[in-house]
Amino acid sequence: MMTASGTRRGRILALAAALGMALTALVMAAPAQAKPIDNTVTLTILPAQLRLTPGESATIRLSTNYTTGYSWSDKVTGKKKAVSVLQKDPAPAADNGLIGASTTTDWVVTAKSKGTATVTILTSPPGSSDTSVVGTLKVIVM
Repeated sequence: MMTASGTRRGRILALAAALGMALTALVMAAPAQAKPIDNTVTLTILPAQLRLTPGESATIRLSTNYTTGYSWSDKVTGKKKAVSVLQKDPAPAADNGLIGASTTTDWVVTAKSKGTATVTILTSPPGSSDTSVVGTLKVIVM
């Protein structure tokens, strides 16, 4: 014959076992933590066209060489308020800062509002205000 304390201990053990099985099932059924999706677009060849929604961005990465005295800039035409452009500092040269060693510069283009804008990357030689077009990116913000 079982005593009251034996019945109580049996119930506690049964409850603990059931709780353990429920927690194991919950952990096994839970999806693994998904890595965030990196949907960054990096463009290295221009001209190009890209469709973005407000808040999305793309990076234009081009070879540059600031040691030669040339400068690079950007110009937005069309619906200028559709995008913003941020020119980042050039990456360090791979050849330990050797004069004439090329590097890359990034321009981050972020979609702001609906419309179509064209981002033009320009370069100018040292001591001159003349510019040459390096390439263009047409951005359609939907």
